[in-house]
Amino acid sequence: MSLALHELLVCCKGLENDKATERKKEAERFRRLIRTPEVVQELDRTSGPKAKGSKQLTWDAVFRFLQRYVQKETESMQSSKSVTATTLATRKKKMAEMCSLIKYFIRYANKRGPRLKCSEMLKHVMDVLQNSYSCSSYGEDYSSLLLKDILSVRKYWCDIPPQQWQNILDLYCNLFNTSSKSINRVLVTRVIHTVVQGCCMQTDGFNNYLFSFFSKALLNARQEKHLTVLEHLVSGLNIFLRSAAMNCRMRVCHLGEELLPSILYVWADMRPSTALKEEIVEFFNLQICVHHPKGAKTQDTGAHAEDWTRWRGLLYNLYDALIREISQLGSRGKYITGTRHIAVKDNLIELTADICHQLFSDDNATHVLEVTQASLRATHMGSPTNGAASKRRRIQLGWEVLRDHLQPQHNDFDVIPWLQITAVLTFKYPSMVPSQELIPLLSVLYQLLAEQRKGERGPYVLRCLREVAQCQARCPERAQVHRTELARMWGRVWALALRGVSSPQTEALSLDLLSSIVHGGLINMDREFWKLFSGSACKPSTGAALCLAQALLKCSAPKNIISSSGWDYVGVTEGSASPNLKETLVGWLLMTDQSEEMEDSSRPHPIICRDFPFNLVANILVSLTLKDTRTGLKFLLGTKGVESAFFQDQTSSKAKDLEEIERLYLQFSFNTLPSAMQKTDESVTTASSGGQFAAVPCVRKRLEQSLLCVADNLLNCYSPDSQSTPPECLVRCLSLLTGVLASYVSTRYLTEEEACRSQLFTKAKALAQDFSGFVSGVKVKMTEEGTMSTLRSVMKLCTQSASRKNKDNVHPISSSLFIMILPASLLSELAEICKLLLSSVSKRVSVVDEDDHMDDDWDVTRTQQGDDIDLFDEGEESHSSTNGTHRQKGDNSDTSCGPGARSLLAEDYLAQQDLALLAVLEFLCECGSIQPVHGLLFKPQEVRRRLLQLVEQMDFNKALHLNMYLVLLKKLPAEDSLSPEEFDSLLRPLATKRSVLLFCWVCYPPSRASGKPTTCQRR
Repeated sequence: MSLALHELLVCCKGLENDKATERKKEAERFRRLIRTPEVVQELDRTSGPKAKGSKQLTWDAVFRFLQRYVQKETESMQSSKSVTATTLATRKKKMAEMCSLIKYFIRYANKRGPRLKCSEMLKHVMDVLQNSYSCSSYGEDYSSLLLKDILSVRKYWCDIPPQQWQNILDLYCNLFNTSSKSINRVLVTRVIHTVVQGCCMQTDGFNNYLFSFFSKALLNARQEKHLTVLEHLVSGLNIFLRSAAMNCRMRVCHLGEELLPSILYVWADMRPSTALKEEIVEFFNLQICVHHPKGAKTQDTGAHAEDWTRWRGLLYNLYDALIREISQLGSRGKYITGTRHIAVKDNLIELTADICHQLFSDDNATHVLEVTQASLRATHMGSPTNGAASKRRRIQLGWEVLRDHLQPQHNDFDVIPWLQITAVLTFKYPSMVPSQELIPLLSVLYQLLAEQRKGERGPYVLRCLREVAQCQARCPERAQVHRTELARMWGRVWALALRGVSSPQTEALSLDLLSSIVHGGLINMDREFWKLFSGSACKPSTGAALCLAQALLKCSAPKNIISSSGWDYVGVTEGSASPNLKETLVGWLLMTDQSEEMEDSSRPHPIICRDFPFNLVANILVSLTLKDTRTGLKFLLGTKGVESAFFQDQTSSKAKDLEEIERLYLQFSFNTLPSAMQKTDESVTTASSGGQFAAVPCVRKRLEQSLLCVADNLLNCYSPDSQSTPPECLVRCLSLLTGVLASYVSTRYLTEEEACRSQLFTKAKALAQDFSGFVSGVKVKMTEEGTMSTLRSVMKLCTQSASRKNKDNVHPISSSLFIMILPASLLSELAEICKLLLSSVSKRVSVVDEDDHMDDDWDVTRTQQGDDIDLFDEGEESHSSTNGTHRQKGDNSDTSCGPGARSLLAEDYLAQQDLALLAVLEFLCECGSIQPVHGLLFKPQEVRRRLLQLVEQMDFNKALHLNMYLVLLKKLPAEDSLSPEEFDSLLRPLATKRSVLLFCWVCYPPSRASGKPTTCQRR
C-alpha cells in the first residue's frame, strides 16, 4: 500500500474513534486528504477493473468507513439527553457538517465518472431514511443527495434493480401519505416524480401500487397548499399514464374520470403556475386520447369510458373551463401595457378543438346546456358540494357559437384564439364540418380578411382559410349542394389572397392559401394568376415555388399571357411578341429577368441564397422545358407529389407520441379509421417509364444558359473570406445543377453518360473544387467563432444531396451525380478534420472541473459558518415560499426527463464542434458506402478505411464517441458496401456481452409512447 493510501486508511479508522473531538479532527483531515492528487490517483487505480480482487483501500471501502462514521455520530446525538439551546445548535451544526462531508466525498469520487457502487450508496441512503431519528435529522439532505448524485447519474440509473426501485417508491410514497414533517413535501414529490419515471422506464412498472397512490394523492388536490407539490405529482402522473396506457386502458380511463374533477378545480380556481398548467393540459390531452382515440365518439368506433354519463358531464365542465380560460386570456390582454403575444398556446387550442369535436352535434344545431360549477369541487370524501350551494351556468355549443366569436367587430384578443380553434378543428376533423356550415363560415372569414387593416389577426385568418380550403378538398361531396355559391366565395378570397402576396407580413401565408385553393380545385384559374410568377411583386420562395408546382400539377399552363391594359412584361421591348409563359416562368424562378437583383455581380444569385424543398426547383425547371409539363412534373415528383412538402404535419410532438397507442386501441376495437391516403396516379409512372418525354428546345436552351450564368456568377464572386457569399451557396448550386441533370436523365431526355459530359456537369466540378478549398481552410479556422456552425450547416446540405434514402424517380440519380463531382481532396480534407476534432480537448471539461472545485470550496465555507443554508443548493420552495409560485433554478427545465433518464445520445451533451464532427461523419459515410463506378473521383474503400480507423479511438463512456459509433453503424454498411474484414472492424467494439448490453441501452432508449424497456435495456 502506498504512503498516501496508508495515511488515508489511518484517517478513516480515526473516524470510528469513541471520542467526538477526535472524530471531528479526523473529519477535517479526511476532507484535506481526499482532494490531494496522489490519493485520488491511488484510489482510482485500486478501484479500477484491473485491480479487481485487490485488498487495498478503494473508493467503496472509504465510503464504508464514512457510513460507520455517520452511524456513530447519529448514535452519539441520539443518546444525548440534553435539550438546551446550545446543545441543539451544536447538534444542528454537526449534522450539517456530516451531511456535507458525505456529499463532498461522493461528488469528489465520481467527478471523473462513477466510481462508487450504486448499491452501496443506495443502501446507505435507505438505511438513513428508514430510521425515524436519522430521517428527521437529515432526511432532506439525503433526499437531495439521492436526487442530485444518484438518480441523476445515468450509470446508477441503469444499475438500480427493479426491487430497489420499488423500495424507494414505497418509502417516499409513505412519507407523502403520512404527511411526514421530517422532509418537506416539495422535495418528497420531486423524488416521487423521478422514481416514478425510473419505475416506468427501468422495470415492468408497479401499476397496482401507482394507480392506488395517485388516486389517494390527487383526489384531494384542492387541499394542497403548495402548488409545486401538485406540479410534481401531476407530472409524475402523466409519466405513469403514458407508460400504463398501452396495457391498462380501462384503468387509465377510470383513474382519469376519478381525478379529473379535482384537477380541473386546481386549474380553474387555484391560480396554478404556468408549469403546472402545462402538466394539467397534458393530463387532459392524455384522457382525451385514451377515451377517444383519433377522435372516436362512440364505443362502436373505438371510444371507451368507464361511466359514459359521468364522462360526458366532465367533458361539458372541461369545455366550460377552457372557454372561460380563453376568455380570461383575452380580457387580460385588453388592459395589459406593452407588447403581448395574443395567440393561445397550441396544446390548449388542440385540447379545446378535440373537446369541441366530441360535443358539437352532427346536425349543426346549437345546444344550450346547464353546467353545475360545484361539480368541479366535488370530492369522494362526502357531499359533492362540500356544503356549498350548487351554481349552474348555461353554456352554448355548436358551430353558430363558434362563428359568433369570429365576428369582425371583436378585438384581436377575442378573435384570434377562436381562429386558432377553428383552424385546428377543420384540420384534424374535416369530416365533422357540416355542409351547410361551409358558406357561413367562409363568409365570416372573408369578412375578417377583407376588413383587416391593422392588428395581428390577418395571419390567423389566412391559416384558418387554408385549413377550410383543405377541408373542402378532402371532403368534396359535402360541397356539392352549395358548389356554385362556394366557388363565388372562394373567388373573393382568391382576390384578397393575391393582394396579400405583395405584403411581406402575409406573403407566405397568402401563397399557402392560394396553393390550397388550387389543390382543391375550388375555383377556375384565369390567366391573371400566372402573372404572379412573371413580375417582380412576388419573388421566388418556398411558398411561391410550392404554389407554382401545385398550379402546374392541377392544370395545363397557357402558352402565353394576354397582357391586360396597364400591365407590361418585364424585358419586353416595343413591337415584340408576348413572351412564352414557360420561358417567363424559368426566368422568374432563376430571377434572370430581375435586373435590380443582378446589378451587383459581387453577390451570388438569389436562387442559391435560399433554402427550398430538395430538388423541387430543379424538377419544376425541367418540367417547364417539356412539352407536357403537367405529366412531366407528376412523374418527376413521384406519387406523393408536392403534397409531401406542402401538407406538413401540424400536430404537436406530444400528440405524435400518442399515435401508436391510439392506433392500437382502434385495431383492437376492430374499427381502424379509414386512412386519408392520397390517391396515386400510377398511370403517370407506368406510361412515362416506357417512353421518352419531349422537350421544347428553345426553353431548354434558355434554362441551360441561365444555369450556367448562375454558376459563373458564383465562381466570380465566391472567396473563402467573402461575407456576402457563404459556402452554403456553393452546395445549393451544386445540388441545383445535378438535380436538373438528374431530372433530364430520369425523363430519358439524356443518358447518364451524356449528363456527365454536359457543360452543367463540368461547371459543377469547378464549383466542387472551390468547395474543397473552403473545407481545406476550415482546418486553420476551427477555433474561430462560427466556423463549426458553418461546417455543420454545409455538411447537412451535402448529406441531403448525397443521400440515397429517397426512392422517387429523381433522387437516386441526383445523389449519384452529386457524388461523382466530388474531388478526392475534399473527402481527404474532411477525414483529416474528423481526426483533428476528435483529438482536440473540449474546453467544457476544464470548465466543469473548475466549477466542481469552486463548489467544493463553497460547501466547506458554508459548513464552517454553520448557516442555515441548504447544503445541496436545491433551493426547495418550502424554505422560501408557501404558495408554490416561486420555483427554484434548475427545477423548471428537466422535470419530465431527469438527467438519469436522458440518453448519452442527447444533443445536450455535445458542443458545437461535436455536432459539426457528427455532420461530417454522416456525409463521409454516404460517400464511403457507395459502390465504385466509372467516373468517380475518389475511392470509397479509402474513405471507409479512414472512418474505421476512428473506431479504434472510441470510448463508449463518452457521449461524442457513442454518437459517432451509432452514425457509423447506421450509415456505413449500406448497400453491402463493407467487406467481411471491414464489417468485423466495425463490430469489434461490441465483442463482449457487456458492451452489447451497454450499447443497446444508450442507443435504443425506451419508447416514450409505451415507456417499456426491452429486457436488454433493463439489464
